[in-house]
Amino acid sequence: MNKPLFLAAVCACGISVQAAAATFAYISSPGDGLISQYSLDESNGALKLVDQVNAGDQVNPMALGPDGKTLFAALRVKPFQVQGFSIDQASGRLTPQSKAPLAESMAYLATDRAGHYLLAASYGADTLTVQAIENAEQPSDKILTYKTGPHAHSLRTDPTNRFAYSGNLGADHVLQYRFNAKTGALTPIGSGYVSVPANTGPRHLAFSANGKYLYVVGEMSGTVTAFSIEGSTGALTQIGVANGIPERLKLAHGEVRDARNNDLKDDPTPRIWAADLRISPDGKLLLMSERTSSSVSAFAVDKATGGLRFLDNYPVEEKQPRNIAFSPNGKWLLVTGEKSEKVGTYAVSDKGVLKRVGEAPSGKGALWIEVLHTSAK
Repeated sequence: MNKPLFLAAVCACGISVQAAAATFAYISSPGDGLISQYSLDESNGALKLVDQVNAGDQVNPMALGPDGKTLFAALRVKPFQVQGFSIDQASGRLTPQSKAPLAESMAYLATDRAGHYLLAASYGADTLTVQAIENAEQPSDKILTYKTGPHAHSLRTDPTNRFAYSGNLGADHVLQYRFNAKTGALTPIGSGYVSVPANTGPRHLAFSANGKYLYVVGEMSGTVTAFSIEGSTGALTQIGVANGIPERLKLAHGEVRDARNNDLKDDPTPRIWAADLRISPDGKLLLMSERTSSSVSAFAVDKATGGLRFLDNYPVEEKQPRNIAFSPNGKWLLVTGEKSEKVGTYAVSDKGVLKRVGEAPSGKGALWIEVLHTSAK
């Protein structure tokens, strides 16, 4: 092959590979038991509903395996169980492939960094669980359980997969464990926790890309607490707190909620009700959702020190936003609203400014988001 033809062939090959790459979002909606699949155009933020599968009653938290080939979804009605779906790498479509029991109704689901264990937190049962993911992506029915203080709300391993942390909302603790990647066992580090101020309500977690820092959102305070992670022991040390609720929102301090008073219907006072926390792919921005004001707050992250600086708060059209998620290129933010019929896409500036650029129909009560970028050839 002569040089011009060779170059043309290389270019054509590059174009075909690029065209095959795709970004998909999966969003659970407990109100109708669906997982909705969307395609996201990362060049312009356009969002399109592709397919919906019936996952089961009260499908809620989900976890994407690190290889992008399996999606796990927890059902929050008895008998509590997790449904596994295989993901077609070309189309992104979901196919049911496994089922397994869960110990309790789970508010949070994740896998460890190797994809060998399923991690879960039960808000109502004050419990963390770990179960092996076996051949054919089948979660084991043998479950390790760990009791916590009131209202465990998250469980994730750090980027090194040596440590695990949990937001323990009702106890105002961030739990810290050593994670055994061979057995899945959790062993408390030191006393097993670090404390935050009363009525903070530690909820969801985010790690810096280098694994040196952990960020925890306070559901009732609307603050984000930054911790350094000691490299050899995994012990946490608080290094700062940033408030994400500007005075103009006129929100009173939040309260602990449960199934009996989730919407605080007997309390007319607008109260802080922060939910999700996500760090941008480049590690420079941290975004927090707040449900009462239907807004998202942006923080600048000092990558060298782990410090946070509040930038601003932006309203979103999705009412009562629960989960948010960055696109893989960091240019777009997906937002779900538990009381919205649409899922929104927002352009994200390098200063954290949000501008709504797209939308697609959502399931009923849409909340949990997992995003996958495939490079199928």
